[in-house]
Amino acid sequence: MDILKLSQPNVFVASLRGRCEGDQGARQLIDLLLEASQKRAGQLWLLCQELTHIDIRAQQALLRHLPFLQDARIKLTLCGLQPLILQQFEATGLNNLISVKPAEAYTGPRPIVR
Repeated sequence: MDILKLSQPNVFVASLRGRCEGDQGARQLIDLLLEASQKRAGQLWLLCQELTHIDIRAQQALLRHLPFLQDARIKLTLCGLQPLILQQFEATGLNNLISVKPAEAYTGPRPIVR
C-alpha cells in the first residue's frame, strides 16, 4: 500500500492507495494511526478512493486502535471506500464504529507527501 500524507494543526489527512494486506499492510495502518495520534490531530481523514483491498488483518488493526484514537479525541473518517470494501465493512459491522462517507465529503487539501 502506498500512503500520501498531509498534516495540519488540527487535521491529519492520508490517501491510501493499492492493497492493504498482510502483516505489512496492518503495520502501515497502525503506524499511520499512531502518527496521527502523536500529532494530536482532532480529525483524521483517510481518503480511500484508490484503496483497492483491505484484508481482515488490516481491518482488525483498525478496530484494535479505535480506542486509542477515541482516548486522544481524534475523529476518524474514511472517505470514498470502493463498493466491495464498503460491503466488507458492512458485513463485519465496522461501518457502525467508524465514520464512513462518500469521497465528496472531504473538501480539504490533498496530501502530496509520502
